[in-house]
Amino acid sequence: MPSIKNNSHKKLSRVCMLNPQGYMMFPPPLGKTDTGGQTMYVLQLAKALGKKGIKVDIVTRQFDNLPAEEQLWENVKIVRIPAGSKNFVQKEKMYKLLPELIENFMHYIEKTRKKYDIIHSHYWDGGYAGILLAKMLDIPHIHTPHSLGKAKKMDMSVEELPPQKLKPAYRYHVRIAIEQKILGKANATVVICETTRIQLLQYYMVDFEKLHVIFPGVDTEFFNAKKTNYDKQIHLEPNSILTVSRLVPAKGLDRVIEACSLIKNKMPFHLYMGGSSTGQNKSEEERMTEAQLKKNIKEHRMEKNVTFLGFIPHDTLLPAYYRTADIFVLGGRYEPFGLTTLEAMACGTIPIVSSIAGSREVIIDGLNGYITDTHNRKTLAELILKLLHDKKQLRKISDNAAFTVKEHYPWDKIIDKFIKLYKNFL
Repeated sequence: MPSIKNNSHKKLSRVCMLNPQGYMMFPPPLGKTDTGGQTMYVLQLAKALGKKGIKVDIVTRQFDNLPAEEQLWENVKIVRIPAGSKNFVQKEKMYKLLPELIENFMHYIEKTRKKYDIIHSHYWDGGYAGILLAKMLDIPHIHTPHSLGKAKKMDMSVEELPPQKLKPAYRYHVRIAIEQKILGKANATVVICETTRIQLLQYYMVDFEKLHVIFPGVDTEFFNAKKTNYDKQIHLEPNSILTVSRLVPAKGLDRVIEACSLIKNKMPFHLYMGGSSTGQNKSEEERMTEAQLKKNIKEHRMEKNVTFLGFIPHDTLLPAYYRTADIFVLGGRYEPFGLTTLEAMACGTIPIVSSIAGSREVIIDGLNGYITDTHNRKTLAELILKLLHDKKQLRKISDNAAFTVKEHYPWDKIIDKFIKLYKNFL
């Protein structure tokens, strides 16, 4: 495999972005199974590379009669490769189809005569495919894990979520073994926060020199504090609290509901929960989580205080929801980063972030947002109550949050770090 060297002068022409799982399309149907922050990250990374004149093929699995190729933006294309049936397959089962997917992708490369300079794989399914493809094409392989099997197993083993119940769903034994192989063979691993780098060094045998921290960016063309016509369509109750995520246990939505139940008799408020939970491809995990959340709401007699928003279009209504809400809460049990934190901040929405979330690294507690132990419902409730009572403090934190993202996290400021890293291996 190629070793690292100073090739900053060398031309980077085409990148293979490997992301086999989920609904890879634009705009993505966020909230659908396996379609969330990772999908958005890959799309925005590819878009930013395309703006620099670098061609990017986002390679994913074809299903549901989606087109084999789809041009998204200048220089950026989705390439969908068939593997297995024409039905959707959840990410935990994707590894069984990857040899076939790579074989069919090699046929595609031979047919189109495309030459890729580098592979950038995502998650452990993409990383597994990346190992196979990098060896066949003899090109460098960069990997971004997005989350880690060992870390997730540790963080999810709390409260009512013992590992023995999670093992069948998450396939930890398979995942962790494959992750170790990916981390050993990839030329470099890009992680999206320092927390993940520490976890990699703690739980896996990884060469420190191979690890690179590059924080995600935000598309500030859409996510900013300036109101648009879409804002006029949003009518939220006073003292509005917003969550945006898939309905799965890892997101800690039950924590937010239970914390809100503690302030129910102290002040009026309304909790808005964004994230789609509809469709025939909804996983068993999502169905069970949705049922449990609705049960929690009923038990706490909060039916009038909570609204499920379902799917919110990402580049139109979602920024408007952020801007209109008073507070955004990321309550995750396990959250390697949480791109919604940066999106909310960019729109001037005050974030309250779980103390285990990687996105806490972009927050200075009390200055541009808040970090708290969301496992402690009472502490979370007290913080929400304090902020909703202090509108002056809300406005101050709002301005600081928007300024932080505008200054440090637009994709056009982040992308050069990726290009520099890629060129080091050419």
